[in-house]
Amino acid sequence: MKHKEDLHQLIQAMSKSEKRYFTLDAQKSSRRPSKYLELFQAINEMAEYDEGKLRKKFGRNLPYDKSYLYEAILRSMRDYRSSKSKAARIRELLLDAKYLYERGLYLQCEERLRDARQAAGALGDHLALLEINKERRNVIWDLKRRSFREEVHELITEKEAHLEAVGEEFQYLDMLYELLLKNIKGAARSEEEELRQKGYTSLIEERSAPESIHARRRYFQCAALLSQMKGDPEKAFDYYEKVVEWWEENEDYRQEEFYRYVVDLANFLSFCYTNRKLEYMPPILDRLQNSNPKNFHDQQTVFQNVSTFKLIYHINLGIATGINELVESIDKGIQKFQINIVSQAVLIFNTAILLFIVEQFEPCRYWLLKIIKGERFSERKDIKTGAFLLYLIAVYEIDEVDQLESAYRSAYRYVHKELNAPRGSFERVLTSGVKRLMDATPGKKRDILRKLQDKIREIKNDPAQRVPLGLDDLALFWASSRLESRPLASVMKEA
Repeated sequence: MKHKEDLHQLIQAMSKSEKRYFTLDAQKSSRRPSKYLELFQAINEMAEYDEGKLRKKFGRNLPYDKSYLYEAILRSMRDYRSSKSKAARIRELLLDAKYLYERGLYLQCEERLRDARQAAGALGDHLALLEINKERRNVIWDLKRRSFREEVHELITEKEAHLEAVGEEFQYLDMLYELLLKNIKGAARSEEEELRQKGYTSLIEERSAPESIHARRRYFQCAALLSQMKGDPEKAFDYYEKVVEWWEENEDYRQEEFYRYVVDLANFLSFCYTNRKLEYMPPILDRLQNSNPKNFHDQQTVFQNVSTFKLIYHINLGIATGINELVESIDKGIQKFQINIVSQAVLIFNTAILLFIVEQFEPCRYWLLKIIKGERFSERKDIKTGAFLLYLIAVYEIDEVDQLESAYRSAYRYVHKELNAPRGSFERVLTSGVKRLMDATPGKKRDILRKLQDKIREIKNDPAQRVPLGLDDLALFWASSRLESRPLASVMKEA
């Protein structure tokens, strides 16, 4: 533990079940658990870390006590995870084997190594298999059975296969990170040529998918990114699908590295969204939702990704079916899971946008108020601004006179004073446009909507103005739907 806040960060990152396990473990195993559990509880209750407050309570030995507690937590978490992790089990079996070997119990050692080899083979863990190979040589040499020469040569052959598999995986892993770095910068022809000169391109174009498990996944990932870089979305889609299929074929590794599984499926969903292949999203979303994550962090990751991409799917297609269940699950999930403030803001705002699009303005208002009244959301000024503007339109649609004037004053105050938006900006144009609609007679409203559309189009075509979150498009769709007397979702779908 090198930094003062390391222990606080570790404790805050633990799930409720992990904290409960550590507490019980400490009570059971420590001769003097109360002091360290008291420190654990004090830090757990701190939203922001306060070293001075702890020092007053726990005295000059605080640095030592913190270091001890940090190591104790990690020891406890190793035990907690070992019963659920094959990789952890492999490490334990190797430690057992080394102990048994040192005590001269070679046959028992060999049995442990056999179990470790079987578990590592199921995971395709060639690094672990190399270490097991090395330990097996010691046992075979000391036992010197009649077949020991053949056994030694067999181990040497196996070693070569494991080294080749590891080398192959790292070759594609190197290529993957090169592609990711270039993808961040934005691909250019010169960068494509650089990949070719380094020999990376030939790893895909001149080779079929490798046989070793993990190199195969990396090959598909590289091929997908390379196809995107070369402007071939159809081929990229095929390779992203192969990544998803790979996980279905490797259940043991999926259970072991569940987070990576979720990330790969999220990458597929993101590709479907950006390339307008929305029809391929529902089966993957169902697969992710029914993936039965075992621990709290995995459940949180699944919730965030499923909620995010379901919202994207419904927003882009204007689908109202199943929306109440989706909104309810998001509301419960935000309360249940330890999601950071920025992610919460995005989920809440996108939920409000979906409700706005399907014209459920009353619940839309409820969700927007979460952002408007939430002080913690202030760091996302774009979302806060969007919430005030959409809230004003939602209240206008509900047509509650008392609420409407209050909503306008709040939006006006935020746009003019807190945001300090300049004259002619989208925020001021939309706010004043809705105010004119509020004050207009029914016969004048169509003319006001047309003028509002014209002004927003001018803003949209002005390179000096950047409207966040696509709010200009949403406002245009809303105005069009009212002028054409059609559902907003229908207007958006035809755009």
